[in-house]
Amino acid sequence: MTQTDLHSILKIILEAIQGKNFIWRLDGSANLIMQGIETTVRDLDIDTNDEGIDIFKNALNKYVIKNFYSEKIKGRSLICNINNFEIEINSYGDRKSDIFDKTKTTNWQGLNIPILPLPYAKKFYQLINRQNKVDLINRYL
Repeated sequence: MTQTDLHSILKIILEAIQGKNFIWRLDGSANLIMQGIETTVRDLDIDTNDEGIDIFKNALNKYVIKNFYSEKIKGRSLICNINNFEIEINSYGDRKSDIFDKTKTTNWQGLNIPILPLPYAKKFYQLINRQNKVDLINRYL
């Protein structure tokens, strides 16, 4: 996914949820890109709570291809296809991995996006046992 693709997809998402006030943030590699880490973005990861899953499900209904309970995260998930890219929206059952109180909004290419700052993204990756991402973040901290 190029930065142009990423911008286009985020713009679609932001327009769909415009005016809705709820908890969510961009996670995964796209979160790292927005903070200056060079990495590849294959899909878009969004973290929210159960209320947010419902809001995203309604707002992005025409893009939703799967709505399910994930054993892996012990919570609800949506899979969307926007511009032929996968968008995974999760509500983790383990609330420790949310770290929503650490979410900050950043302006990236004119879009205001809630993200998880790098020190907390590192903690998140430690919680879900993604050592490769922890090592990547360590090189930038």
